[in-house]
Amino acid sequence: MKIIILIENDLSCDPNLVNEFGFSVFIQDEDTSLIFDTGQSGIFIKNIEKLKLNTKNIHTIVLSHNHYDHVGGLKNYIEKFGNNFTLYLNKNFFDKRFSFSELYSRILGANFSKDYILDKKINLSFINEHIHILSKNITAFTNFERLNDFEEINLSYYKKKNSTFILDSMSDEIVLGLNTKLGFFILCGCSHIGIVNIIENIKKWTNKKIVGIIGGLHLSKSNSERILKTINYLKKENIKYLALSHCTGKNIIKIFKDSGFNILPTNTGNVLEF
Repeated sequence: MKIIILIENDLSCDPNLVNEFGFSVFIQDEDTSLIFDTGQSGIFIKNIEKLKLNTKNIHTIVLSHNHYDHVGGLKNYIEKFGNNFTLYLNKNFFDKRFSFSELYSRILGANFSKDYILDKKINLSFINEHIHILSKNITAFTNFERLNDFEEINLSYYKKKNSTFILDSMSDEIVLGLNTKLGFFILCGCSHIGIVNIIENIKKWTNKKIVGIIGGLHLSKSNSERILKTINYLKKENIKYLALSHCTGKNIIKIFKDSGFNILPTNTGNVLEF
């Protein structure tokens, strides 16, 4: 299995690529090629072209959650490469998402609607169950339960149901499970519900031993208690590989590295092969 970071906050060593605050990953396996998330603005398309990826072989796109920095490039991708793919979303994806605080308010969600997707004649598949098999070695997980009290709900995230704003627990984020030669990895967009919650749910559903984590952990603004409990949990679970990026936070990645974890590079253009 080959995993290429199509776009992330920072560049790797390839100056020909472009980066932005966002996340997108290409996965090539023996029976499928897919894209997980599409970055913020659509400039990840330049990297697809620079890397000479054949989009005619990409028949699956999965969007982890409806925040702009993970879904903003989809319209550009469709306009450039067409609609020959199945789009996988959680059943609640099109709920309107917002961020509110004392200092600002903003729309967090996608720049496209369900009608846009249907008008473009894209095969749209909603994931309703906890587990959805995408291919021989790739599984989608969603609808996570909160199983601890230290991975708290972000009090600035809301979604709109009818005419009412309610706190967004982000339990509908999609995470991919990857069967690789090194063992079972999980690929996360942002882990908004908490990486410990995610792992505990997946263990409960599958009884699988997770050896590695790829993607964002959304810990950059977390308190020290949550960070310490997360580190201790991952050590207890003997997580061998951490390929962390995007919303994890550079300072947090350094803390993980200083704590003895094996950190794999996952900036724009980095390639992981398992």
